[in-house]
Amino acid sequence: MTDLYIVNATELNVRSSPHVEQSNKITSIPEGHVISKISVAGDGSWWQILTVKDGRTLEGFVASRFLSPAPKRIQAIGWFKEQFRSKIEAAIAGTPFSLDMLTAIALQETYYIWGKLYTTLPINEVLKLCVGDTIDAPNRSAFPKNKAALLSVNKGEEMFDIAREALESVGAYVQEYKDVADSSPDKFCHGFGIFQLDLQFFKEDPDYFIQKRWYSFDECLSKCTNELKAAIKRAYGSGKTALTDEEKVYVAIAYNRGSVDFSRQFKQGHRDDSGKYYGEYIWEYLQLTKSVP
Repeated sequence: MTDLYIVNATELNVRSSPHVEQSNKITSIPEGHVISKISVAGDGSWWQILTVKDGRTLEGFVASRFLSPAPKRIQAIGWFKEQFRSKIEAAIAGTPFSLDMLTAIALQETYYIWGKLYTTLPINEVLKLCVGDTIDAPNRSAFPKNKAALLSVNKGEEMFDIAREALESVGAYVQEYKDVADSSPDKFCHGFGIFQLDLQFFKEDPDYFIQKRWYSFDECLSKCTNELKAAIKRAYGSGKTALTDEEKVYVAIAYNRGSVDFSRQFKQGHRDDSGKYYGEYIWEYLQLTKSVP
């Protein structure tokens, strides 16, 4: 697993060799900067590291005494990139999307689940448990608004049983979902997969949900990239070949809520109990993921 640390000094020099010389300084990195440990050099006082600065990945050596273990969320980003980098980069080739953008979406959608589990469960089990969103009418307007709406369509009863089972399964690890399951036998999950495909798509692709395809990262990634391609057209029309960080947030908002209102800036999409919006989280997570090699 990727071994991530942060700089605990005001400034730390990165050098081309594991000792101090006037001529071997490559650059310096500030306090809080993220590095990935590659190996230990010499007596252990120097580490060979990988880091990102000004959008460029660079390798070198740093004095290990100026490093501390990275916080949990940064470690989780490292795990996500290590596990899925090659698949994501292949899937987004030829698009204006980035690994960091997809990582930020996964953080916002389901980190509160996989971030608790990835260190103790096999990856296939983690993916199975990436389910959520139990909000019903009157706070939900999309299909299915509630259990009755789901049961009213073809294969709806089978889907309810699957969605209810998913809620109970994730509830074994996430207390808030256990509380929801215990509070009502009619509650069920509406979101499935590490990027959270909403059950509103059940009518057009029931097999994705019935066959539990969200267990596969490849299936989740395919759905996510297709939805992002549709979202970028809704936000900017056809022919957009590059995205700034700000534009990536607006596309993610369109992915989340179906449309984007540029006048509202990032205050769009789901708003949590703290009052913070989906778009604001995506911006924050995008900057964070860009710092992790």
